[in-house]
Amino acid sequence: MTAGAPARAGRAPAAVTVGACQGCGACLLTCPTHAFTPVPGGLTVRADRCTGCLECLEVCPVDAIRATTSEPGGAR
Repeated sequence: MTAGAPARAGRAPAAVTVGACQGCGACLLTCPTHAFTPVPGGLTVRADRCTGCLECLEVCPVDAIRATTSEPGGAR
């Protein structure tokens, strides 16, 4: 994968757990590709921007972000 390029189209390598996000903004400030977008009730990860670096997992104080699998139908 080329540095700075999206990991793949479709589902992003990271996802925010609905209801767990407290809106602190740590992931917004950390994400090098600005893949997080505010939505009502939390945040969403844009698959077209997320490179899969997963730096967001390290900074989320409430563990609201999880890594997803690239395999269709696979466990998250």
